Amino acid sequence: MLLVVGFAGLIYVRKLETPPGHGVALKFTLQRGWGVRDVARALEDSSLVRSRWIVLLSYRRNFPGSSLQAGSYSLSDCMEADSILAKFISGDVIPVATSWVTLPPGLRVEQSLPVLSESLGIPLSELENLSRGIEYLNAVGIPCFEGYLFPETYEFADSTPAWNVVDTIVRTGFEVMDSEWEERCEMVGLSPFDALILASIVEREAASDTERDLVAGVFINRLRINMRLESCATVQYALGEVREVLLYRDLEIESPYNTYRNSGLPPAPICSPGVASLEAVASPDTADGYLFFVSKGDGSGEHLFAVTATGHAQNIRAVR
Repeated sequence: MLLVVGFAGLIYVRKLETPPGHGVALKFTLQRGWGVRDVARALEDSSLVRSRWIVLLSYRRNFPGSSLQAGSYSLSDCMEADSILAKFISGDVIPVATSWVTLPPGLRVEQSLPVLSESLGIPLSELENLSRGIEYLNAVGIPCFEGYLFPETYEFADSTPAWNVVDTIVRTGFEVMDSEWEERCEMVGLSPFDALILASIVEREAASDTERDLVAGVFINRLRINMRLESCATVQYALGEVREVLLYRDLEIESPYNTYRNSGLPPAPICSPGVASLEAVASPDTADGYLFFVSKGDGSGEHLFAVTATGHAQNIRAVR
């Protein structure tokens, strides 16, 4: 009797292990956070296996402790449980179409959004609506888009929604502006947001990475003695365009971003700074006490620095 029962049980298990075999192929999505039991239940509900218990038995027998990779898979009800689990463990997902986008340092929001739209096929209006959405900004944890669209090269699945794209870009920036960076900025006397504002100014003022710490140092030295920053980049932001030559009347524009008329930092960033500018603000070179700089005007992107107004005037005459 025991032999008969055992033999019948073996036949039953063998039957359960046999794939349904109707020739049905389908896309199966293994959700992030699912455990083996969740997967086994979903496979049974999708009629890809005869019983969830066969999936659990196969896992414990052949793949104990292995991680199952989330994603979408192409499966057939002719596949055995072992083969299905092997795909899940190897991560043999259906290839996803992706697009690449590069945000260079120094772009303003109105420049960055069209780049994202064109590269990723996201309607520009959708991105613009996000940039104005207070609830979305609060959810991401930023006060504004300006300054937070971190310059980097990204790859996104073509199905990635706009909010997820922006969230990824912002969080990439926070990986650079981490707690250690914030502590260094606070030692300089800047809050994280003020440091981001200053980094955006340094980004637009310094063309050479080798001078960014010196340019940052000039602005830090000015802030410490309550001297106006007098940054041409902030005036250009207020004007809404980059002009090769600023006229004296441009410096009189009424705007909180005009640091020729207003003391301290502007109310928000003027672009999205790159890593070099963020690092320069966290580690500015203030040793020589420079308060002025002027472009050499020779195409090198380098500047002449001075401590006094007299020295600055001499540098200006030298480059002219």
